[in-house]
Amino acid sequence: MKRIIPLMLLGFLLTTCQTAKVSADNNDYVTEQQLIHHSFVLTEMDGNTITGKVGVPTLSFGEKMFISATMCNDFYGMGRISDSVLIVKHLSKTELECVDEDLSKWDKLIKRMLTDGSVVSYHGKKLILTQGRNKLVYTLRDYIN
Repeated sequence: MKRIIPLMLLGFLLTTCQTAKVSADNNDYVTEQQLIHHSFVLTEMDGNTITGKVGVPTLSFGEKMFISATMCNDFYGMGRISDSVLIVKHLSKTELECVDEDLSKWDKLIKRMLTDGSVVSYHGKKLILTQGRNKLVYTLRDYIN
């Protein structure tokens, strides 16, 4: 009995320490519920501000994590967030020829980031997708407040 009480206390202490860590990281942990019914506009690509584009690249999250993204083409699919990684298993896209070279390059990038998975963070009104050296910063731009 004398050994059981210290072991139980040690187990309780380890459990509470682990729970405290999860709570501390919760500010950076993104959930699907935080993103559903929100639309974002691409404002920054790898540290460079996006300006002068005819079509504004967007990323929207609909019911049950239906994801819609636009660059030059439109991308659609059902996404999931697990441990702050966004993945769209079956991504569909339109097949348009891009006149804008940047949007053409970004088409390939957003497709790769969504299908292979990208780390997602959400601070204030900024949604950030990161994969390797690539970083897309989107700003919240909902249609209805």
